[in-house]
Formats: sequence, C-alpha cells, structure tokens
Amino acid sequence: MDRPNRTYLEKLPKAEIHLHLEGSVDAPLLLDLSRKYSTEYSALSQEELAAKLFRYEDFSGFIDTFRIVCEHLRRPEDYVAVLDRLAGYCSSQNIQYAELICSPSIPWHFGLDGREILEALLERSLQLGREQGLRLGWILDCVRQWGPEPAQRTAELAVECMERGVVGLGLGGDENSLPMADFKEIFHWAKASGLFIHVHAGETGGPDQVWDALRILGANRIGHGIQSARDAALMEHLRERAIGLDVCLTSNLKTRAWSPISTNPFGMLFRRGLHVSLNSDDPGLFETTLVDEFSKAVRFFQLNRQDVNRLALEGLRSAFLPHDERLALMQKFTDEIHSID
Repeated sequence: MDRPNRTYLEKLPKAEIHLHLEGSVDAPLLLDLSRKYSTEYSALSQEELAAKLFRYEDFSGFIDTFRIVCEHLRRPEDYVAVLDRLAGYCSSQNIQYAELICSPSIPWHFGLDGREILEALLERSLQLGREQGLRLGWILDCVRQWGPEPAQRTAELAVECMERGVVGLGLGGDENSLPMADFKEIFHWAKASGLFIHVHAGETGGPDQVWDALRILGANRIGHGIQSARDAALMEHLRERAIGLDVCLTSNLKTRAWSPISTNPFGMLFRRGLHVSLNSDDPGLFETTLVDEFSKAVRFFQLNRQDVNRLALEGLRSAFLPHDERLALMQKFTDEIHSID
C-alpha cells in the first residue's frame, strides 16, 4: 500500500471547514491573556495551565474550558490576535481555504459588543486574504442552550454581513438542551436569505439529532455527525444527497464523544462513500493540527495516497462556496497534488 508519510501530508493542499476561532486559543495564548487581565491563572506556567484546563474528563469539561477561554477575550484586539495566530496555523498546515466558526452571542452574553468584534474580524480577514492569499469564510454560530432570542440576533447579523465574508449560520452548544424546533423559523429565514446552514449534531447526541438538523433546520452540512453510523437509513440519506460530515478525530477522543480513535466511524463512513472531511475543530484546546488529523487517519484507517488526496478535495466539496469558486479551487488543489514528490 502506498501510504503517505508526514512530509507528503504537510505538502498536501487542504481546506478546513470546521474550525472554531475561540477554540484555536492554546495554553501559551491563554496564559498571555490571563496575565494581560490579571486573572486567576496568571501565576501558572504554561505546563501548569495546560494540565489544569486542557485535560478533559468529558464533553462538559471541554465546554468549561471553552467558556474560560471566551471570558479572556474581552476586546476586538484580542479576537484579532487570535485570528492572526490562526492565519499562521493555516499557513503551517497548507490550509488554503478555511471556514471559521465564531459565536457573537458569547461576547454579547458577557456584556461585550459582538458586532464590533465581528466587524474587526471581517476587516482583518479581508486583509489576510490580500496579504497571504488565505481565503476565509465565516459561520456565525448560535449557542443552542441559550435559546432563540440570541440566535435570532445572530442570524440577523449574519445576513447583514453576507457581503463581507459570512457564509453560514450555525447551531452549536449542548445537543441535549433545547429542541431544534425552537430554532426552525430562524434558520429557515436565514437559509431563504442566502446563508448556508451548519449544525452540530450526532456528536454527543444520537442519529435523531442529525435527522432533526436535516428535516427541521434544513442543514446543508453536519458538524461531526459520527453517530450517523448507528443508522443505516441515515447514512444512505446523507450519501445520496451529498451532505457533508465534518469529522474531528482528536476532538471526539478528548471529549469522549467517541473513543478510541481506532473505532471512530470515520473509516466506515469514508469507505461507504459519504462526504466526510477531516478537521481539527478546536486545535488549540485539543492540542492538535490538521496534519495531525490526517496522520491519525492514515495510521488508524490504513489510508493510501489516493485516499488522502480524496480527503483533501472533500473539504472543498462540502465547503460553503459558490460553484465556480469551488471548481476553481478543486482544480488548483488537483494540480498541486499531482506536483507533490
């Protein structure tokens, strides 16, 4: 079997379409923010901070750390600094297109100006495109357990910013909190307004959550979706309609959504021809990279070069891009893949 080595994976052109801005904060950056704002973690070393906050017993523990990170993002300049570091991450991984998930309702929840923060991010995003050639799309995520009111506000902001790089409206947070039906009108309005719909489902919840995302919210793509493997009819539905699943192997391991990696449904879903992409989800909080995710997929699921080439293109196939732009990028990726030694 022609199994690709890490050098090949590093050279491989990639798209990452499930990448949380806030979750890209790593221990060194969180420590810098803690010292900037003199919070309770400022006296810790990086190793102590990582041991205290970046080790999770379950999904709930991860959410606690995600909340702590967000509490340390207090000004637009903090968010822009995170974006700049994330741009460096993308460059190091040869990620040429990324869809960043950001939740304006989080700064609103903490009494900050979510609109001002988003505008700063969108402006910097355009600059990065001009300076580095990095193409970014933005998905504004609603926090499910906080209910429809902040979701409506998020949807209105997303539609308002469609011409500035916002491509989708998302639903994240706790799958086992409020029913998706509570958000039906909001997401239907957003979709009718031209936004794509991205829903976290089938991560810690069952296949029914994926069905609800499709039937109730009209999801164009599912974040995670690994529990779809428990429902043969659902897998066939996803395959026939070419609905993408954003798979995040290390994330599933560290939140205990699915452990160990060797049994993750990714391998079966991929072999059955579903449109699965690989993603790092929260690379800072999970201490991983997209190259790491590809390496783990090769190791645990015996992927060859043809397989990883297909995976690289799957990220674009499921991306929230206009058809012509998607085709152009896929051709660019194909040409670069063929040129790898």
